Amino acid sequence: MWKDRQALQCLISVLLAFLTSASLSPGQPKYMVLVPSLLYTESPEKICFHLYDLNETVTVRASLQSSWGTRSLSNEFVVDKDYFHCDSFTLPRISASNEKVSLSVHIKAETHEFNKKSMVLVKNQESVVFVQTDRPVYKPGQSVKFRVVSMDKNLYPLNELFPLAYIEDPKTNRIMQWRDINTEHGLKQLSFSLSSEPIQGSYKIVIVKKSGVKTEHSFTVEEFVLPKFEVQVKVPKVITVQDEK
Repeated sequence: MWKDRQALQCLISVLLAFLTSASLSPGQPKYMVLVPSLLYTESPEKICFHLYDLNETVTVRASLQSSWGTRSLSNEFVVDKDYFHCDSFTLPRISASNEKVSLSVHIKAETHEFNKKSMVLVKNQESVVFVQTDRPVYKPGQSVKFRVVSMDKNLYPLNELFPLAYIEDPKTNRIMQWRDINTEHGLKQLSFSLSSEPIQGSYKIVIVKKSGVKTEHSFTVEEFVLPKFEVQVKVPKVITVQDEK
């Protein structure tokens, strides 16, 4: 119970609320709509309705108006008594990285009608993606093993489809590529083998998202050998039993 109460307090702290009535005196109907002030596309969001002290039947609608049209956030419903309910909705990806849209709430009864609008921010959700290789430097002919890690905005593992991944050599030649890579539980492991005589220098792994955003990671290919060295020991010409060293 205490954990649920804490979660509700945290939720309300980041929500945008509408509250109205003719007055807040007892017996007057009161309406509250809770929606995040920042909405992410392609990610489940919630809208919650709290109606109480109702003295007649009301019809409730909520929608978003933006440059890409009007979108209903909840099915229209009719209530005649105290009511609390949450609906989930998902917004499609928008052309801009973020956009301010109008949130509209319409409540209609026989004796009165209530309309409220407020602005909320809609942003495209971008996953956090990075690439890891099993080592920073490779020799010709070795196998390059790497993994793609994808997480959501809360750093939870994310199953994501990447249309393209490829390898560039130091002269920007594309020497290897993969299509339609799916991460499972946020992870995808790939590998390829270098030729026996590759171009030496800095190589690049490029992962392309659906949005066109690229994530890059570099590694080096070089013909390295163990360093050579010699040890010279100089000793005296004569050592006697009386010498301590």
